Amino acid sequence: MAGLLVLCGQQAVADYPQFADDPQLSAGRAVWIGTCEGCHGYGFAGAPMPTDAQAWQPRLDKPIELLYQHALEGFFGPDDTMMPARGGNDALTDAEVKSAVDYMVEFARQHAVPDNE
Repeated sequence: MAGLLVLCGQQAVADYPQFADDPQLSAGRAVWIGTCEGCHGYGFAGAPMPTDAQAWQPRLDKPIELLYQHALEGFFGPDDTMMPARGGNDALTDAEVKSAVDYMVEFARQHAVPDNE
């Protein structure tokens, strides 16, 4: 399967950042893989992939509380995209959703383009 993902230009799950030294981000990674990756890992329905620096830069500039709100409550984007509340997984707690947001933000920061480039 990993080979198929590589052929499709996607990262294999094993290649997603681990952040083993941060329990919050490690927990967020598990939630992200279980719920968020289905859209954000492949750009499904316009979901920004964390490896897309251009798509993520405006999000990285927003307060984290706003990103939490969008993930918890859902959000309709300017290009007729829709983020379902809790990523469509109503079983997730607020803390789990926030940990997934934290993980995705840190993942995206690894691909962000510095202002001076």
